Amino acid sequence: MMSYRSAMRHQNVVDDCQRVSCNKDSSSAYSEALSGRCVIVKEIVLGCRIEWSDPDMPPMYDQTWCVYLRQQEGNASMEKYVRRVTFRMSPRLPMRLQVADSAPFEITDVLVSDFPIEMQVEYTDPKMTATSYVFPPPRLAGRTPEETTDKMIFVNPSADMRLSLTASSSPATLAVATGASSSASSLPSNSRGAKKGLLAGLDVKKAAKPKKSGMAAKRFNIR
Repeated sequence: MMSYRSAMRHQNVVDDCQRVSCNKDSSSAYSEALSGRCVIVKEIVLGCRIEWSDPDMPPMYDQTWCVYLRQQEGNASMEKYVRRVTFRMSPRLPMRLQVADSAPFEITDVLVSDFPIEMQVEYTDPKMTATSYVFPPPRLAGRTPEETTDKMIFVNPSADMRLSLTASSSPATLAVATGASSSASSLPSNSRGAKKGLLAGLDVKKAAKPKKSGMAAKRFNIR
């Protein structure tokens, strides 16, 4: 479980990453239905690898790199909730951009001094704010991919976005940063069942009232 306050600690301005995506539509019916904040965390992987296309290529040529962003679970698809990823290839050339708008979210380019690379992630729900990540320069230019783990944190996602996040893979971390009342609201099936039970109890009480009035009338007739 992760509270809203704990999620905000990942909002680190030191490394220029914007890891928290918030719902801009604060007046939505779904947000109002929750008495607290719903926080969903997805574990992601940022990585790069060298593309070995031609073994006879002279070493003077620059290497071709593949830079990618994926979900930590091996076979999980991010396409259900990620609309596109924009790769800013070089801090020195801010207009040099490449866009991946379908899975797998990766680009291939000749990269030498273009690291670190900034990745901006936009989501299928336009109400969710974009997040950004920075991939540092690789330490070794070998055949083994270099990867680093990070997080996507969603605060008060809409009902459709929440369904996409929870159905896209195995168990995402879900937390509601309130007390017991909001915990019950995060489980719609149970809360509905409890509501039905409460209504049933009210019906029983209503049905019992005529019986009490009849007993009072009977006592009056005896007297």
